[in-house]
Amino acid sequence: MNRQHWRPGPPLLGVMTGWVALLAWAGLVKLPWDYLSTALLGGLAMALVGSLLRTLPLPAYVVPLAQAVVGALALNMVIAHQQSFLGVVPKLSSVREVVFSIGNGAASLNAYVSPVAANPHDTRAMLMACGLAVLWSVDVLAFTLRRPSLVALPLLITLSIPVSILQDPLALPVFIGTALLFLRLLATEHLDRVRAWGTGSTKADQPALNVLWQVSLVAVLTALLTAPLVPVADLLHRQPGDGDGTSGTSFQLSAVNPFVRLRRDLVQKTHTPLVYARTDALSTSYLRTTVLDQFTSDDWRPSPRNLPGSNSANSAFPNAPGLLPGAGGRTDTWTLQLAPYFSTTWLPLPYPILDLHVQGGWRYDSRTLDVALTGPSAPPELKYTATAFSPTIKASALDQAVKAPRKVAGPMTAVPRDLPEVIRTQAREVTKGARTDFGKAVALQNWFRQGGGFRYSLHRRAGSGMALLASFVTDDRVGYCEQFAAAMAAMGRALGIPSRVVVGFLDGTAQKDGRILYTSDERHAWPEMYFTGVGWVRFEPTPSQRSGASPAYTRQVDTAPTPTTAPSRAATPRSSPEAAAAAAKSAKKDQGWSLPWWPAVTLLVLVLLGTVPALVRAVQRRRRLSGADPVHLAEGAWAELRATALDLGLEWPDGGTPRDQARRVVAQVPAEADDVRSLEGLLVQVERGRYARRGSSAGASEQTTTLVDEERARTVETVEHWRRSMVSSVDRERSWRRRLWPVSVVRPRG
Repeated sequence: MNRQHWRPGPPLLGVMTGWVALLAWAGLVKLPWDYLSTALLGGLAMALVGSLLRTLPLPAYVVPLAQAVVGALALNMVIAHQQSFLGVVPKLSSVREVVFSIGNGAASLNAYVSPVAANPHDTRAMLMACGLAVLWSVDVLAFTLRRPSLVALPLLITLSIPVSILQDPLALPVFIGTALLFLRLLATEHLDRVRAWGTGSTKADQPALNVLWQVSLVAVLTALLTAPLVPVADLLHRQPGDGDGTSGTSFQLSAVNPFVRLRRDLVQKTHTPLVYARTDALSTSYLRTTVLDQFTSDDWRPSPRNLPGSNSANSAFPNAPGLLPGAGGRTDTWTLQLAPYFSTTWLPLPYPILDLHVQGGWRYDSRTLDVALTGPSAPPELKYTATAFSPTIKASALDQAVKAPRKVAGPMTAVPRDLPEVIRTQAREVTKGARTDFGKAVALQNWFRQGGGFRYSLHRRAGSGMALLASFVTDDRVGYCEQFAAAMAAMGRALGIPSRVVVGFLDGTAQKDGRILYTSDERHAWPEMYFTGVGWVRFEPTPSQRSGASPAYTRQVDTAPTPTTAPSRAATPRSSPEAAAAAAKSAKKDQGWSLPWWPAVTLLVLVLLGTVPALVRAVQRRRRLSGADPVHLAEGAWAELRATALDLGLEWPDGGTPRDQARRVVAQVPAEADDVRSLEGLLVQVERGRYARRGSSAGASEQTTTLVDEERARTVETVEHWRRSMVSSVDRERSWRRRLWPVSVVRPRG
C-alpha cells in the first residue's frame, strides 16, 4: 500500500522543476508558448491527481498509471478534442490522430531548421507529449518512488536535447532555475523525515531552508565559474576532409527511410513551401532527393552510401550510369533555393546533372548520383545552381536495349528470400505477351494506372512488409505513391529488370515571379528501371489523378524535349497560387486551436474533482441520519462520526469496539463533560443495537419502535456537535482536505 498525507506543495514543486527545464526547448519552434502552456496545465493536473491518490491505501503502481491516463487525456483534448466524446473521452479516430500528429511533429522538427514554423499543430503535439513525459517521470521518481535524486536523469536529458540539436549554449536562467529547484526538491525527502521525528512544524525548518538556498546558490555559481576550466575532449570525431568535401577518407552514411516523411506530408496537406527553382528548360520534370535501392523484407530503403572526399558535390559530375556519351538531348540551367525553415540531408535536384555549385559538405554517391550532406547542417535558405541534361529518350531505343551488365543487374534485381510467390505470379500474368524488358515495364505501368482496378488513397492499410505488398497487388489495390512505386519496382525485379524506387517531388507550380514552387504537397515516389544505353529511366504507376500523364516514351512516342512532346506542367493538374494559398489557409484553420477552451475545460475538470466527492459525501450523511428506528439511526450516526474522523485524518480504530473508538475520539478532540455524556448516550444506543440479544423484548421493541422527533433531533444534534468539534481540532489544511477530497467516500467500512 502507498498512503501519504495530502501535501500538494512538493508535487507542484516537481512540476515547476520539470517545466523550467522544458524552457530549454523554446528555441526548437517558432511559438514555444503553445507547448509550454499546455504542458504546464497537463503537468499540474497530473500532480494534483497523484497527490490526492497517494492519500489512499492503493498499490504504488496505481498512482503513476492514473497520472499517465490524465496526461493522455490532456494530450487528446489539445490535439484531437473535436474527434472525442465531449472533447475529453478519446475515440479510436482521435487516438490515431494523436499518434499521427506526434509522429508528424517529430518529422517536422527533423526536417526544418529551428525555430520551426511549419506544422505548428504537430510540433506542439510532439513537444507536449515529450514535456508531459518529463513531468510525469519527475513526479513518479520524486514522490511515488521517493527517490528525488533520480530526477536528475530526466532533467539532464531534457537540458541536453536542445544543446545537441541547436548546438547553442544552454540559457543561464534556465540552467540556474532548474538547478535551484532540483536542489530544493532533493531537500524535500530530508525535511519530511525530520518532521516525522518531531511535531511536524514548519517553523523549525526555516533556518535549514535558508541554509539550503545559500548552499545551492554557491554550488551553482561555483559550477558556472569552474566549468570553462575543465578540459573536455572532442566527442565528435570527424575524419579528415569531412565537412568540406575536398579531401579525406570515405564517409559512410546510413540513411533512414524517407517514406515516413513522405506520407506525413501528403496526409497533412499543409502546402508548406520547400524548394524554389528557376530554369531555362523548355519543360520541367520531377526533382529527385533520395534513391531507395535496397529491397528488404520490410521495405525499400537507401543502401549505405560511400561518400569519399573526392566526390565533392561542388564540382562536375560523372556521366549518369548507363547513359552512353554522345546521347542526344538538351542542357538546362537550374537555380534552386531551399525555403525558409526547411533543412534536408538530401539535396533536391533534377536528373541527370552535369555539374553542381553548392556550399557545404555535400557529396554524391557514384552509383546513384544523389547528393547527401556529410558536414554541418546546411545554412538556412541554401541556394545552389546546377546544369542538368535532358536526354532524348525514344521508345525504340528502350525496346532494343540489351541486358544490363552484371554489376548493375546483380544488386538491382536482388529480392528478399521471403518475397511472396504471388508477386512473381502476378508480374508474369500482367506482362504476358510482352517480348522485351521495356514492354514488360510499360505493361506493369499501364496495369497499375488503368487496367488493374487500382485506386489512389492516402488511407493507411493494415499490415506491413511483404504481407502488405502482396495484399496490395492482389485483392486490396488501394494505396498512394509509396505503394505503387514499391510494388512496380518489386515486380520489375521479380521479372529480372533492374529496378529501384526514387523519392522526390512532382513537377512544381509556376509562381507569378517566374519561379517554380515545390511544396510538401508535391512529395512523391516513383520507380526507375535500367536500360543499357539510356541508364535509369523513370516510370509512373501512380494513377493520373495524382501524377498526371505518364512519361511520353511509355506511350510509344518520340520524346525529344520540345513543348509539344515532353510532359509539361500544364499536363499535370495543379491548383493556382491563389487556390493553393486558400487551401493552405483553410488547412491551417482546421488544424488550429483556440486557447480559451483548454483552460476552461481544465478548470471544469478541477471543479468536478472538487465538488463531486463533496456532493457524494453530503448524500451519504443525509442517508445515514435518516434511519427509521433507533438501531439504524444510531448505526448511521456512528458511521457518520467515523467518516468525519477519516476525512480529517484522525485515528479511528476500525478493528476496535465502539467503546474503544469513542475513547480514541475523546482523546483527540477537546470536549466538555456534557459533550462526552451525549457521545456516551449515542454509544449506548450502538452497543444495544449490536450486542443485545435478538430474542429479548427490549431489543425487539427498540428495533420496531418508531422514532419520535425529539429523539431523532437529539441524535442528529450530537453528531453535528461532534463533527464541528472534530473539525475545529485540526489545522486548516486538513479541514480543506475534508471538503475537497473526503477519503471516506472511497474507504470501505472496516
